[in-house]
Amino acid sequence: MIDKLLKIFSNRTRSLEILYLLNGIKKAVRLDANEAEIERIKQFCDGEKLSLEMSDFKIIKTADKGKGGYANSAIRVPISYRGYGLYHLYISKDKSKAKFLKLLENKNDDGAIGEILGYPECCVEFFVSNKGEQEKLQNDYILPALKNSQGYKFPFYTNYAIRYFDVALLSHFPHDFNCSQSIKIARENLNVLSRHSQELANQFEDMLKSPVLYTESNGIFVFKNFRLTGNFLEYNGVMATIKNKLFNELIQNKKIEIITRNKIKIGDNILEDAGFMIFT
Repeated sequence: MIDKLLKIFSNRTRSLEILYLLNGIKKAVRLDANEAEIERIKQFCDGEKLSLEMSDFKIIKTADKGKGGYANSAIRVPISYRGYGLYHLYISKDKSKAKFLKLLENKNDDGAIGEILGYPECCVEFFVSNKGEQEKLQNDYILPALKNSQGYKFPFYTNYAIRYFDVALLSHFPHDFNCSQSIKIARENLNVLSRHSQELANQFEDMLKSPVLYTESNGIFVFKNFRLTGNFLEYNGVMATIKNKLFNELIQNKKIEIITRNKIKIGDNILEDAGFMIFT
């Protein structure tokens, strides 16, 4: 099933949303799709008895700086817009839910949208309360979530910081990396994934159990083959959303000092306004 979904939905993030929907642990999903993809997605939904609604507008995404082409920000344009744009698709087994989700999107009701998508109330409130400030940046909520969290060691279930590598068990920003409701959702999602592909589930778990260095616009870095000794992290591999000066420093030094979870020392250089997390 996962291989079939990947052929239709192209990436793991969208494919797993549909897998969770088909397995009844999500009641509705919202996806982005371009015109070339829509016909095959419609055919799939018809075959699986899924109701699909399309947005009455297109969106144009602006790629975030330093995040591997990922885009958290978008603007709406009229459906008649002739340039390249994406559509929002609202999909559910229940036709009324798909229609209602579309209606809520038209009203910009983020709270109600989060509820129908199955996000925890605490995380929906967190998103809504931080939206104004984060939209001035790149509409990413990792650092505010880290600010709400105790320490820098967290369960791997809530590792939403590496979704930029198309790996995540959540489809929402947790309000806190120890959020119990988010952990419950991620556990259920991993169980479904395991039933369909133990190999992919193992890959996800291995990837999610990693230290992560997050920056707003200078890249996101995942450390592999690591050892934490006190406040020093040693590692033999770095995955990055961008290969830049910071990436080269990390590769060269193979060791960082964690001064605080927002301040990291690499060689003789200190990086501030970052976020360091270890997911285990």
